[in-house]
Amino acid sequence: MMKDLLKNRQMRNLFLFLVAVNILVIGTAVFIRWNTYALSPDGQHINQAYAVKAGTQLLGYTPSREEAEEAVKDIINEYVGDMVLTEGKTNLDIQYERLKFGKHLQTQDGRDIAEQVLREPSCEIIIIGTVLETEVIEKDTVMKETDELMKGETEVRQEGEDGKRSISSDVVIENGEVTSKKIVEKKVIKKDKDKVVMVGTKLDNGLNEDGSYRFVHCTVEEDIENSEEYKAVQGAFAYDGPVLSRSRGAISGPSGKETYYNLNMSGCINIMNSRGFHEPYWVRSDGVKMYGYYVMCAAGLSIRPKGSIVESSNGLAIVVDTGGFASRNPRQLDIAVTW
Repeated sequence: MMKDLLKNRQMRNLFLFLVAVNILVIGTAVFIRWNTYALSPDGQHINQAYAVKAGTQLLGYTPSREEAEEAVKDIINEYVGDMVLTEGKTNLDIQYERLKFGKHLQTQDGRDIAEQVLREPSCEIIIIGTVLETEVIEKDTVMKETDELMKGETEVRQEGEDGKRSISSDVVIENGEVTSKKIVEKKVIKKDKDKVVMVGTKLDNGLNEDGSYRFVHCTVEEDIENSEEYKAVQGAFAYDGPVLSRSRGAISGPSGKETYYNLNMSGCINIMNSRGFHEPYWVRSDGVKMYGYYVMCAAGLSIRPKGSIVESSNGLAIVVDTGGFASRNPRQLDIAVTW
């Protein structure tokens, strides 16, 4: 009886011991599982983490979803650059992961993950989306003629303004390089305004407001006789009287008696140039010698000094010379010709 009682007590104690050991083991297991953690950079224990992946490639872990999302935003912004991503997606995937028993990870915050991937890309990061860009619409310059300005003069009537348009494009960006870009829409968001420049067409005929004649500098380089400028200057004087010619050695012209002479005019030209005129010398089709737009003539310098513009039967003339006739008839003109 005593033996049975002792045996039962031993069995009970063994049972209790085994129960206690089992409880201890189970408690320890629960304790260990409960203490599964990851280490953050500052040494904090993290019981759960978010994995940031590109495809199947693990980029790193973050202790919160917010930091994981910030990591993805940083990577997208860096790879998109200056383009404005209005909508899009990436193959970066934020995945929740509960850490396994006994697994210890060195985690990084989201920004560090982004910087690490940019410095040492170990996988392909693809961004697909729509980017919005703007470009300048350069203003046009419009030239408009006006007789309010002299020929050769210009005036800006409107400065104008550049416009702007937005461009939406579908893009594919692989590891920071744009591999595909297709424009889907262009939209003017600010209309450009033309720059307007007025160009003078009015020809200077050398007439002052009081009807007196003013010297007009020659701006034509070739074929002066057929130029509009020459016609404008000579057209300022209308004359329908007798015209001096070789057969008519002397006539009574619009300014008095007229004769002609044929001498080398180089000396006269040099003197006029030294006085600041600097006009081209040429011979008109009728043999009259010309200085710029004007007929060359000699006159009485006492009443018509050199450079004076006078009316002659051959058109408006410029005084470049004088002669002995002036003492007898100071109003006489001697026209330079090749006859």
